[in-house]
Amino acid sequence: MSKKARILLVDNDVDFIDLNKAVLENNGFEVVPAFSGQEAMDAVRFEQPDLIVLDLMMEKHDTGFVIAKALKADPVYRNIPILLLTAVGSETGVDFSQDLDGYWMKTDDYANKPLLPEELVKRINDLLSRGK
Repeated sequence: MSKKARILLVDNDVDFIDLNKAVLENNGFEVVPAFSGQEAMDAVRFEQPDLIVLDLMMEKHDTGFVIAKALKADPVYRNIPILLLTAVGSETGVDFSQDLDGYWMKTDDYANKPLLPEELVKRINDLLSRGK
C-alpha cells in the first residue's frame, strides 16, 4: 500500500478547514490543519507535507505571500508545491493569475474560493504528479 500524500491545509477559517479536511481525507489524503502563518511554518518543519494549500489573507492581508516566499527561498522546503487558494478577488476586487503572477507570488498554482471539492482534488493531484 502506498503512503498517503500529506496535505498541509492553511486557513484561518475553521469551517473552511473542517469542510476541506473531510473532502481531502475522503479522497485518500492525510491532512494537517494550520490556522495561522506561524502554525503553518511550524507544521512545514514538523509534519513535512507533500503539498500546501495556503490561504492568502490571514493575520495580515499578505500572510500567504510571506509564507510562500519564505518556503521557496529555503532549499529544504522549496520543492513543496503550494496551491494558493483565496477569496481575495471577491473580497477586494484584486485578482491574480498563476500565469502572470506566479513568479513573484512564489506559488505553484492559484485558485479563487470557493473551489468545488472535485476541482480542489484535481489540482492537488496535478501538482503532486508534477513532482514525481
